[in-house]
Amino acid sequence: MRIRRLSLERFGHFTDRTFDFGPAGDRPDFHIIYGPNEAGKTTTMEAALRLFYGFPLREDYAFKHARSNLQVSATLEIGGATRHLTRLPKRSGSLVDETGTALPETALSAHLAGLSQDDYRRLLCLDDDTIVSGGEEIANAQGDIGRLLFSAAAGVADLSGVLDGVRDQADALWKRRGRTTRMAELRRDLADLDGQIKERDVTASAWKALKKDLTRAQDTEKAARHARDMLNAGRAKIEGQKRALPLMAEIAGLEAAIAPCADLPAQLDFDPERLTTLSVDRGVALHNVDRLTRHLTALTERRGGLAVDPALDALATALDDLEDLAARDRGAHLDLDRRLDERRAAEAGMTRALHDLGVASSGADPRSLVLSVGVIATLDQTREALREAIAHAAAEAREAVALQHRVDAAQAALASLPPQEDAPGIADVLLRFHADDLAPAHAAALQATGAARARAARALAELAHGTVVFDRIPDCPTSRIAASEWVDRHRALRADLGAATARRDDHLADRAASHAQAEALTRSRTIVSDSDAKALRAARDEQWAKHLAALDGRTAAAFQDALLRHDAATEARLGQASELGQLRQIEQAAAEAEARAAQGSQRINALEAAITRIEEAVKDAARQIGLADDLSPQEWLAWVERHEQARDAALSLREAEDANRPVLDRGAALRAELAALLPVDPVDLGSALNAARSVADRDRAQRETRAKAEDTLRQAQRDLAGRQARLATAQGAERAARDAWQQLVAAHLGALVSADCLMTTLDPLRVLREHEVARAAAEQRISAMQADQARFAAAVEALARTQGITLRPTAAQTYAALKTLADQARVTRDAAQGLDRDIDAARAERARNEDRLRGIDQEVAAIAAVFPDPATLTDIDLLRQIAARTQRAIADRSLLVSRQRSVLLELGATDIAAARDQLAGLSMADVEAALRSNGSDLEHAETTLTQAIEARTTAERALSQVRGDAEIAALVERRATLELQLEEAALQHLELSLGHRLASDAIRRYRDTHRSGMMTATEQCFASLTQGAYPSLTTQIEKDSEILLAVDRNGASKRAAEMSKGTRFQLYLALRAAAHEQLVSQGTRLPFFCDDIFETFDEDRTSAACRVMEAIGGRGQAIYLTHHRHVVDIAMSVCDVQPVLHEL
Repeated sequence: MRIRRLSLERFGHFTDRTFDFGPAGDRPDFHIIYGPNEAGKTTTMEAALRLFYGFPLREDYAFKHARSNLQVSATLEIGGATRHLTRLPKRSGSLVDETGTALPETALSAHLAGLSQDDYRRLLCLDDDTIVSGGEEIANAQGDIGRLLFSAAAGVADLSGVLDGVRDQADALWKRRGRTTRMAELRRDLADLDGQIKERDVTASAWKALKKDLTRAQDTEKAARHARDMLNAGRAKIEGQKRALPLMAEIAGLEAAIAPCADLPAQLDFDPERLTTLSVDRGVALHNVDRLTRHLTALTERRGGLAVDPALDALATALDDLEDLAARDRGAHLDLDRRLDERRAAEAGMTRALHDLGVASSGADPRSLVLSVGVIATLDQTREALREAIAHAAAEAREAVALQHRVDAAQAALASLPPQEDAPGIADVLLRFHADDLAPAHAAALQATGAARARAARALAELAHGTVVFDRIPDCPTSRIAASEWVDRHRALRADLGAATARRDDHLADRAASHAQAEALTRSRTIVSDSDAKALRAARDEQWAKHLAALDGRTAAAFQDALLRHDAATEARLGQASELGQLRQIEQAAAEAEARAAQGSQRINALEAAITRIEEAVKDAARQIGLADDLSPQEWLAWVERHEQARDAALSLREAEDANRPVLDRGAALRAELAALLPVDPVDLGSALNAARSVADRDRAQRETRAKAEDTLRQAQRDLAGRQARLATAQGAERAARDAWQQLVAAHLGALVSADCLMTTLDPLRVLREHEVARAAAEQRISAMQADQARFAAAVEALARTQGITLRPTAAQTYAALKTLADQARVTRDAAQGLDRDIDAARAERARNEDRLRGIDQEVAAIAAVFPDPATLTDIDLLRQIAARTQRAIADRSLLVSRQRSVLLELGATDIAAARDQLAGLSMADVEAALRSNGSDLEHAETTLTQAIEARTTAERALSQVRGDAEIAALVERRATLELQLEEAALQHLELSLGHRLASDAIRRYRDTHRSGMMTATEQCFASLTQGAYPSLTTQIEKDSEILLAVDRNGASKRAAEMSKGTRFQLYLALRAAAHEQLVSQGTRLPFFCDDIFETFDEDRTSAACRVMEAIGGRGQAIYLTHHRHVVDIAMSVCDVQPVLHEL
């Protein structure tokens, strides 16, 4: 799949932005989208992903357009065909075609190779963060080729971190010789519990001693506590006296202050602040009474100056009664001429309406043709009924003709169908065998047996060695345990042989070194060795023997010569005593080294013989099954393990065949029955079912087509008969409606108006009626206005004569003069009435203030009654002073009672006299001295009590440790809990360790499967990216992993972690390019996006990377997004075919 055209109608900050990538051709499909920062390059890549996978609920690119308005569409090339798809932000039906029809998600997801959105981002979308994390993964993987290949192909950048995290979790649980692991801590806790359990057993005698110690400690504590409490009681009494002394002084002062106020009341039943309020209210009331008295005098004088005439009141009433007629008179003067004009216009309109009806105006009265609204409505309904009847009859006639055509067409279609044949029994066979259920079960059975057969074949093929290939599993002459023992024994013997050989070589080297030391010692000085001295002595003795036998001069000279040489050697040896000792030690060491070397050679021979026996046993076992005799014990063990795997695979194959045989037999039976019914013999059950379903579907379709054609014909015939009946009914209704219309027109309009003339419109009748209504209304208004004018003139003339006023030229002017006279009288009357109301209100207000003054005086007298001599307390201010004095006396009395109560509580006395007796003769100095003395005694008592409590607590703690078996049982239970936690930690460690090992094995298998193709592609791409700096990649076995090494042009190898950051980025890009090549080789071609990943590359690396992108474009569509202009220039210059540039 590739993108031919990508449109961002509303996405990000784009509106109606389109990228035209054109059709695919023979040239590399490499495109560059160039634009400045924030131009929308990453937005373009995200838009493609939204098209493929839809909009998320929280859309980061809905900052310009609302999420509900976002839209991305594209023209895609899928399997050689072109499709236009649009993605909308909806929960369902978000994928639509060019017609707006909703498509299922499988219409697009079926071509995405099963990749989820996250998978697509990891595999086919490279950005700066991805390539940086990929470079870090190369360093974290420490060159492990399996991790590198798997992480590159799967797009997993933190695979090493995940695996290392699992390993760290397992090590945190348990690690050999680890002291801080979870299991080590649990084992230490378990040991501590065991120690506690051993320490808790106590003898009976020890328990009795502890019990006795506790009793004695409790008695001591009780005595110390009693002494402390007594001292505390004494201190409390002294402190009470100390607090009571100042209180007694305050009591004396209060009694002196209260004595002069004995005749004042014990409490006040009123609020003293009330006196202040009463004083203010009394002043306000006095002021108001004075002010209102003066105001009443002024109002009375003004009222006496106004005179009211009762006769004028009757005139005002009569004028008010004539107000309506006056208004009508004024309206008649203004409106009468206009109403006359309206009557003339209405009569002219009626004449024109008669002309429209086709009636000569000179021969008929227009009012005789005026119809009521109901009659006109009846005419309209009857006319519409006639029109509907005519239209209905015409429509029924057309429908009848159309239905006749349908009947003819249905008969022709039925006649054109092939004759009906009996369908074969294929559908019955499919139903009897439950083909829909059998087909997937049969496919699963074939797949299971096929997979088991393939595994068995692979396992059998892995038994091959060299040119020896097995067509069946041979019998293994040895067990895996025996082969493992051979390997272990062989490895141990090899190790012993190596050690023995090393030791023998060391002894031989020691011997050679001793000989060299002796030779160097003798070479540096002339040393007479023990052998030389022995030879000289033997020569001397020989010459002496010869001289004794001959006793001549010749023998004497020979003896003398031998004697002199021996004496010289003896003297020399005496001077070389230290050198001789050193030489003897060297000779002894050489002899010892030679002996040990000989012993080591014997040991080596024995070990080689044992190794040979094991190897001969392996060769014999290999020869028994026809294998070459060049297998090592390790190779033999591997072959035995593969033999066990092959045997297990063969057993699994038999089990799979037995388990799936019923399904396969049913499938064979179904295929046999279908083969007898089908025109061709199917090759398998799948093709048989497909052919059978096709035949059954074709037969069913033919039957359904004929049945549908017959149903269509019958329905068309029924519809035609019904339509013809309705046509006859409609034609009869049309004739009846026409007769009713003509009769109605004749009944109301006679022969003056033609019915055909009214078929077009009834508007002339409505206009005629409207003009008649207008004429009648104008006539009525004219008559009414003339009558109102006459009545108004008569009434005004009568009033003018009554009041003695001269008549004016018009009745309206006379009415105005009368109105002026009445208004003047009304103003005088209203002013008099207002003054009367003001006088009454002022009198009432003065009475209220006088009542308030009397009430205040009464309340003041009531308050003064509670004090002595109330007759003298009529002044409110004096009353306030004595009330304040009484309040102070009441407060002092209350404080005196409170202080006396406090003294009684402090001293515990029954009355104040007893309290005075207790404090008689005491001073504050005496009390302070008593407190200091008591404090020192109390401190000593507290110390004694604390020591007693500590002794008692210690005794209780010692005794509580042996209060039965409950605590021991709790410790035992905790020990069991720790054992369970230890077991759980061990199981969790085992789970993590096995999971880590299984994951590592899976990565290793992936490495073994894909190493060849991906390594070759990675090597070529990496060499191109580094411009030959690293022409090849190789691997090296290290422990249980295979390490990736890069070989430079000088032949030097370098681990991935030793490369520079930029080179690691290039290696990761090469791995991803190889993974893309592998994906394409598997038939998956999808757009490949790179978002500015060359930022850290120099010009040379960028040039090489552009050529790699061109190579990716040769296999599929490659789109590179950048804001660097030099990258565009480099790509244009170094690519064999210039990439297509799209500028933002």
